[in-house]
Amino acid sequence: MKKTIACIVALALPAFILLFPGTEDLLFSKIISVQNQAEKHIVQPIPTALAKPYPNAQNFRFPGKVKAARRAELSFQIAGQIEQLNILEGQQVKKGYLLASLEHKNHLYAVRAARAGYQASKLNFQRTSKLYKENVVSKAQFDTAQSVHDIARAELDMKEKALTDTRLITPFDGLVSKRYAERKEHVNKGEPVLLLQDISGIEVEVQLPEQLVALGGTEILDQLNVCFDANQDLTFAAEAMELRMESSNDTRTYALIIKLPSPADMHILPGMTATVSGIVKQSAKNKVENFSVLIPVEAVVFDPNADPYVWIVDPQTQKARKQQVVIGPMHGNSIEVTKGIRSDELVATAGLHSLDEEQRVRPMKAGKKGLEG
Repeated sequence: MKKTIACIVALALPAFILLFPGTEDLLFSKIISVQNQAEKHIVQPIPTALAKPYPNAQNFRFPGKVKAARRAELSFQIAGQIEQLNILEGQQVKKGYLLASLEHKNHLYAVRAARAGYQASKLNFQRTSKLYKENVVSKAQFDTAQSVHDIARAELDMKEKALTDTRLITPFDGLVSKRYAERKEHVNKGEPVLLLQDISGIEVEVQLPEQLVALGGTEILDQLNVCFDANQDLTFAAEAMELRMESSNDTRTYALIIKLPSPADMHILPGMTATVSGIVKQSAKNKVENFSVLIPVEAVVFDPNADPYVWIVDPQTQKARKQQVVIGPMHGNSIEVTKGIRSDELVATAGLHSLDEEQRVRPMKAGKKGLEG
């Protein structure tokens, strides 16, 4: 518009000067006045973007990773050489199944020797007891026989337990997902041999933003559903089980464990990816003013001598208002604003350095350019 008026002035001014000498100043002031009046009626379209709550106050979608409902690293309680390990990774086993065993001949011999010593001490204790009742032996002799018998019993129990510990038994129905050792390999006490995971129930771990945690965590989440990336056509109802109380140093998020039964028509394994969706309860939506917002990074003016600021555009008054903001971390092409903007406000995204609060502006129409926007 300014260019159009300027062109008209440039063409008309020489002609008026020739026809009416001495009227140059008056004519020029009149033209400038007309130009200023015209500019006051111009509503400049500018690109804008909507400030969106972070996280979304209506619903949410978080990526997650599948975990087994129970997992256990199985190990022997004694050291030894693995004699039997006839189990493969990915094999499903029932509770009580023999997974592996150590070489046990020496333990077997030790049990036999301990059992013989126990039997001998038992007979000696029985004889001594009879003689003590007949006052043939002293109380000290009786006590000694009893102590020897008790020690032999304890020794036998220890040797029998050691023999039992040469066998690695499945503690619950599950899937062998990892083999850490091989047959004929020597393992130490407590060294992991197998990883067993219970896949009868499934857990999905997602990262919950600190804003949702502050509003109530699991108490404000409703209608939770899980969609596995392996088949995105199916969704499964789930429930929040546990919220970890320690945040991630990198993302300022908290681990949330979602629980659901193992789907009958899908073979879901630990490590698979999923998406957890749901809505925020009304009680938390009422606090949405406390949420941060996301805006395009190009909407923020970073002034080295002052706080960052944005231009908030009001379509009703057709004015732009300069507003200082407190910014947070980047999220892709957007930036988090923790203070200064409310959700659903419009911010200018271009021409920021040429705006002023007296200028009339409006949001530019999608797909349009210039004054047609």
